[in-house]
Amino acid sequence: MIYWKAFEHQGETHSLDHLHPMSWKLNQEAKGTNPQRIYNIEITFSMHAFTRSIDHSQIDESLHYSDKKETRHFCFERYELSKQLPAIIQSLDKGYVFHTGRQNFMRIDIADAKYEIYFVVRRSAKADFDLDIYIQSAYQRTYGNSPRAGKIKFYVVAHNTLHNKPIKPHKR
Repeated sequence: MIYWKAFEHQGETHSLDHLHPMSWKLNQEAKGTNPQRIYNIEITFSMHAFTRSIDHSQIDESLHYSDKKETRHFCFERYELSKQLPAIIQSLDKGYVFHTGRQNFMRIDIADAKYEIYFVVRRSAKADFDLDIYIQSAYQRTYGNSPRAGKIKFYVVAHNTLHNKPIKPHKR
């Protein structure tokens, strides 16, 4: 479990409690011949949701934030946007997610901001959960296009992941 410690900078504390692990009970209503399905999901966040890579031409050690694997710069813009992540993730069942063509998915939120959230969905090894969602990164895209292979409903991702079925997104 990843519990992020608060970030202290210039006498100010930036709490990361909103990015502590959380659970989500996703209720898929019965539709036609498909029965109601309830998924118990554990959500965890990587530090890439509130940090950025270190620009070696402008190293500021006061912005360093580290975990066991790496050191990155705390990013105040990503941090502010990350406050919306729990609500966005718990609304993945609304609209579509996009398969990136790799092993992960993305969601674009916040109307004009192009806030991209990259995540993986796995079957859970814990008895209390069906699935795990791990937020790999989240940031506002400021250049280029998003790597979208195709859109897909999150319910399909959840069901197919739980039942070890392939996920075939619709082509754009």
